[in-house]
Amino acid sequence: MAAIDLAGLMGAAPGHGGTWSLTDVFAARLALFLAYARDNAPLLGLDGVLGEGPLDAADVVAVAPRTASALGMDGDAFGEYASSIAPADMARVLASGGIEPGTLVLTGDPEVDSRVRRALDLLEDIGQDERHQTFLPEAELVAGVLLACGPATGSARRLCDPMCGHGGLLVRLHRTSGGTWPKMAATDVDAASVAITSIRLLVEGYRGGFENVRQADSLSSDDGLNGVFDVIACEARHAAGRRGMRSAVDPRFLSEMTGRPWTKVDVEGLALLRVAGLLADGGTAVVLTTTAATYALAQTGLRQYLVENGLVEACVEVPRRLPSSRQTGLTMWVLSRGGGGDKGVLLVVLDGDGLERERPGFYAPGSSIKESARWLGGLVSSRREVPFMSMVVPKDVILAAPGSPLRFSGYAGNIDVASRLAGGLAADEIAMRRRAALAELASAEDELSRACHEFRDN
Repeated sequence: MAAIDLAGLMGAAPGHGGTWSLTDVFAARLALFLAYARDNAPLLGLDGVLGEGPLDAADVVAVAPRTASALGMDGDAFGEYASSIAPADMARVLASGGIEPGTLVLTGDPEVDSRVRRALDLLEDIGQDERHQTFLPEAELVAGVLLACGPATGSARRLCDPMCGHGGLLVRLHRTSGGTWPKMAATDVDAASVAITSIRLLVEGYRGGFENVRQADSLSSDDGLNGVFDVIACEARHAAGRRGMRSAVDPRFLSEMTGRPWTKVDVEGLALLRVAGLLADGGTAVVLTTTAATYALAQTGLRQYLVENGLVEACVEVPRRLPSSRQTGLTMWVLSRGGGGDKGVLLVVLDGDGLERERPGFYAPGSSIKESARWLGGLVSSRREVPFMSMVVPKDVILAAPGSPLRFSGYAGNIDVASRLAGGLAADEIAMRRRAALAELASAEDELSRACHEFRDN
């Protein structure tokens, strides 16, 4: 088999296609990490940890965890990750051009220094590892909402993803906010995911320490996520069906559901509970769940608990129309402590006539997902009501009908369609404004007529 072209990958534009196998993608990430660490050893405090020459496939299993540990990363996770790659695959990747000694030294030139970051982004596209990956459109939407609704990045102390997958949400938040997060925490049951998250954050320029980026089950009592967090981003699907998940669920947060009807084996429901327990006062979280699982009748008790405690700011339904994303609809839960949840829940559906009037082209492949993410963040933070798309449902209305799902369609029958289409104004208010506008127009016409007469008389 031919050697992989890492040099070509680092020079490729976003959207670059590829035919690499998943094993090649995993080997390429590790090769880029080791070459980046070797070439920037003084900057990273790695003097004496790596040699200065070409990387050797036979040494990777020993060198990778040693390098990770020296950086404060989870060395055991890197050891497991490196051991899962066949020596022949590693050798093929290391034979590629673009990672010779000295080629990845940081220069201060943004275009040059972003080569490895671009390559890691493209490897996510090429790998299409749906069980561990958050795709770019989803990550952009989460970042847009969190940056609009969460605490200011200057005041936020810690950012967390308790089910991090490949770190897509953390990377996007770090990048979008300009790298202002002082501390990050992340866990995943999958060793390779923890290693990949650490690699991507390192290359992004994060230098806040990796002591809380660890292989662990965030639903267990020993997940290592001590304390509470100002901002949390989580895609719960990363945890669903994972080997070893649910083996030792922490009883401390399960106790909140005592006596309530709900399905204790549902990982997405457990994720919502866990995130709610990790939030600090004034903190904000966005949790992505699959829409079908979110609105299962068995989760009535869970939804009621979250609403009763004023934890739900918004529920946003995103249908399966995002380009280069998953093939199922998802729901974005916006949770907070001390926010607007006691005043009611904003329900949004990003589909249909309401969306087309308000934000046409939201799902168009050629449009900027960043612009759409900023728009969605503004909509959620302002709790704005848009005809046929969004509405704020009072807390007492939700609690009065325990079986109702937290989705726009469940409450659409309560909408005054005529007034919504008129911009929310009552009919007599519309008539009054129309009369005032006509009077102003008549007055302007009279003044213009007088001016014309005066001009002719002179």
